[in-house]
Amino acid sequence: MSADSDFRFSEEFEELKHVGRDQPCTFADLPCNRPKNRFTNILPYDHSRFKLQPVDDEEGSDYINANYVPGYNSPREFLVTQGPLHSTRDDFWRMVWESNSRAIIMLTRCVEKGREKCDHYWPYDTMPAYYGDISVQILNESRYPDWNISEFMVCRGEQQRVVRHFHFTTWPDFGVPNPPHTLVRFVRAFRERVPPDQRPIVVHCSAGVGRSGTFICLDRILQQILVCDYVDIFGIVYAMRKERVWMVQTEQQYICIHQCLLAVLEGKDLSGSSREIHENQGFEDDEGIAESGM
Repeated sequence: MSADSDFRFSEEFEELKHVGRDQPCTFADLPCNRPKNRFTNILPYDHSRFKLQPVDDEEGSDYINANYVPGYNSPREFLVTQGPLHSTRDDFWRMVWESNSRAIIMLTRCVEKGREKCDHYWPYDTMPAYYGDISVQILNESRYPDWNISEFMVCRGEQQRVVRHFHFTTWPDFGVPNPPHTLVRFVRAFRERVPPDQRPIVVHCSAGVGRSGTFICLDRILQQILVCDYVDIFGIVYAMRKERVWMVQTEQQYICIHQCLLAVLEGKDLSGSSREIHENQGFEDDEGIAESGM
C-alpha cells in the first residue's frame, strides 16, 4: 500500500466515525440490562437488536448484547454479539437456539494478555454441559495452525441440532492477523462448510465490533468479487455501522481489509487449505453428523 492510499484510508475512516451513533440504545441501558454488557460504551442499537423470547414476566429477559448485521446474502445474515460473560452464556445459547443458527464464528481467545476477553461458553471435554435448559456436547474438533473447527450437538428438550464452531485463535485484540491473508483462508474455510442459505451466523470477538466487523466485511468481499469487478469497502462498513456500533473498530483493521483484497487479487498463497495438525473425534462420526441435517 502506498502513502497516498494510506492517506485516503485515513480520510475514509474518519468519515465513518459517527455513522449510526445517533441511534438509541434504550434497552441496553436499562438498569436490569447494564450488567449484561461487557463494555459500557458498546451497546446494541434498539432497531436491530436480537430479542430473546421473554422468560415469564422477568424484566430484561429478552435482552442480549447482539445485533443483526447485513451480509452478502441477506440483510440479517449475521448476528453479531459480544464475547459472552459467565453471567450471560445461558442467554448466548438461547440466542443460538432461538435464531436457529448453525454456525458460530469466534475471533478472540478467552484470555488475552492476562485479561478475560470471553467466557469459555462451551464444554471442556466430550461430556454434555448444560446452559440453562440447553445442553451442548462436543462431537469432534479439528485443529489447524491458526484456527479450530468443532461440531457441537445442541439439544433442547427432544430437539437437537448440530452447530459448527469456527475459532480463529491468532488475531490480536485491536490488531490484525499477520500475515493478513491468513484471515482470507479462515473465511474461505468457513464458507466451504457453511452455505449461503444457512443463516443467521453468530459472530463474536470480545466486544463484537472490531474483529467481527472485519470478518464480515471480508466475507462479503470474497463472495462479491466472484460475480462483480467492483467492491465498495467503505459502503460495506458504512452499512454495518448503521446496525451495530463501531463495526471495523480501528483504521488498522480498515486497512487490513484492503490488504486482504489485494492479496486475493494477487493470488498470494490462497488456494491451498491449511494443514490439520490434530483431530479429536468425539462420539459421532462424520456420517452421523451429516445425517443430523447439517
